[in-house]
Amino acid sequence: MSRLAGIAVRHAAAERPCAIRRARTDEAALLTELGLRAKAVWGYDAAFLARCRTMMTVKSANIATRPHYVAELGGRVAGFYGLEPETEGVGLDYLFVEPELIGGGIGRALWDHAVATARALDHRALIVVSDPNAEGFYLKMGCARVGTRPSELEDGRRLPLLRFRLL
Repeated sequence: MSRLAGIAVRHAAAERPCAIRRARTDEAALLTELGLRAKAVWGYDAAFLARCRTMMTVKSANIATRPHYVAELGGRVAGFYGLEPETEGVGLDYLFVEPELIGGGIGRALWDHAVATARALDHRALIVVSDPNAEGFYLKMGCARVGTRPSELEDGRRLPLLRFRLL
């Protein structure tokens, strides 16, 4: 991971600067719950969120073997992201911010860190399979919509497929 040492751990774009650090394996459950709280912001019902839990469970093994980072604000976990293998580059597995902190620049700070991390690892593209409600954020970050992917949770539901060129 020495190639990632040059990635800034503070982000000036956040209204309140957040520190970004490597996630710890013992934070998997905490990050899973944060992700589900953030997903609930879109007004999904409890049954849908219960089905999401399986897909959104952050695994300690993935934290240990793949890039996963946490944003902290005032010593508290404010958000996180994780990267996963993709055939055309690297995929954004997660990017979530605590609901009461959305809009304060933490999502952008995490996105910028994810882009820098993917570049440092020599990937050509960052692939995002987005919640339809979050697509606008990724478009604002510079992603291009390249299609859709079927949801693994509901037949007939299509999720925006986005690509961010790194090179």
